[in-house]
Amino acid sequence: MDRADIVDKAFRDRVRTGDLPSKSTQDGPLAAHTAVAVFRAQCLSRNLDRRSRKMQSEGQGFYTIGSSGHEGMAAVAAALRPDDMAFLHYRDGAFQTMRSSQVPGVTPAWDMLLSFSTAKDDPISGGRHKVLGSKAMNIPPQTSTIASHLPKAVGAAYSIPLARRLPPEHRTLANDAIVMCSFGDASANHSTAQGAINTACWTSYQSVPLPLMFVCEDNGIGISTRTPSGWIAANFRHKPGLKYFHANGLDIFDTFRVARAAADYVRQRKKPAFLHLGLVRLYEAIATIVP
Repeated sequence: MDRADIVDKAFRDRVRTGDLPSKSTQDGPLAAHTAVAVFRAQCLSRNLDRRSRKMQSEGQGFYTIGSSGHEGMAAVAAALRPDDMAFLHYRDGAFQTMRSSQVPGVTPAWDMLLSFSTAKDDPISGGRHKVLGSKAMNIPPQTSTIASHLPKAVGAAYSIPLARRLPPEHRTLANDAIVMCSFGDASANHSTAQGAINTACWTSYQSVPLPLMFVCEDNGIGISTRTPSGWIAANFRHKPGLKYFHANGLDIFDTFRVARAAADYVRQRKKPAFLHLGLVRLYEAIATIVP
């Protein structure tokens, strides 16, 4: 039994016996049926992670960078509309599985398994690479290239109000749609991310409409260097033209409430927002399950 199986067994045992963390306050607008849907999406994402590892060990799969620790993004997906375009961090499987429940006719588990196996029938990549994305779900394809999707998200957000003034024949986004762009705390330091966020702030500062919601998934791990405690908040809390929000990414009720507030701010004011989603460090999360 590998470590992932040990963690999974411990999780199932604790759920079965009711040995759970202290209850959330459950404040805010997240309805019970939606909370259950969020949890189901989180479980599907986690099990897809585990399946990708099994497939790789059996020579049937070729990609095992999973979404573990980022399952809180399912609550962000629930807080948005399915016609809001989403440029995803490559660990956002839970966002995609949650959105799949909002869009009829998609097969999230099957599509992801095709992606893991680099099958030519994979609807988003045609077998070229494991990638999150779906045309039906308004999720442009994105691989693990660090921060490369942030400039694209800025451009897509800029196009929404522009299309109201100069309607193109290929227009697909609604007048009041927004663009969501997620990334990790390490990606926030990348020059590509800094340039995109600065462009968004510069645009907003001049009162040019830009309906864009950045989501930074902060687990403090980084890539090769840990993110200093408090760095993301200190860096983005007071940027001109950018509204800062913070949520506990381990609490789906708090995440949903704050993500909905951030999305409403963007949708109403057509100004960019920055949602700082605090996540526990993965090794700390594991330690709470398996001492």
